[in-house]
Amino acid sequence: MDERTAVVVGGVLRHELCDLPTLPSCARGRAALLGDAARAMSPALGQGACRALEDAVTLADRLDGGPVDEALRRYDRLRRPRTRQVVRRSARVEAVARWAWPPAVVLRDSVVRLTPSALASRSMDPVLGWTP
Repeated sequence: MDERTAVVVGGVLRHELCDLPTLPSCARGRAALLGDAARAMSPALGQGACRALEDAVTLADRLDGGPVDEALRRYDRLRRPRTRQVVRRSARVEAVARWAWPPAVVLRDSVVRLTPSALASRSMDPVLGWTP
């Protein structure tokens, strides 16, 4: 093996990815979960930190007046549909990224290579186009 491409022993990190069940609610009483604590997702879209920031903004807005427990329930109701959509999309992208059957890999890689960047960018509008 060429020394320029050799991997140093111990130089590769491996982290298992696990799916977590959907929680019935991200808020209980006067406590709420945000980001990955509320809804862990595959890293395929690179959106984990973005969800946490959206959660924080939404939670801060809901907490602006009124009883805390009701504000947390409203936060959960507001965030749940959007985050479910992003979690599902991330899982689909992850599943396609894991394809190993050579004809499927060629197809996937060809579609990605031939997709115009503007179209690829527009396809992410539902994920990236959040407005507080």
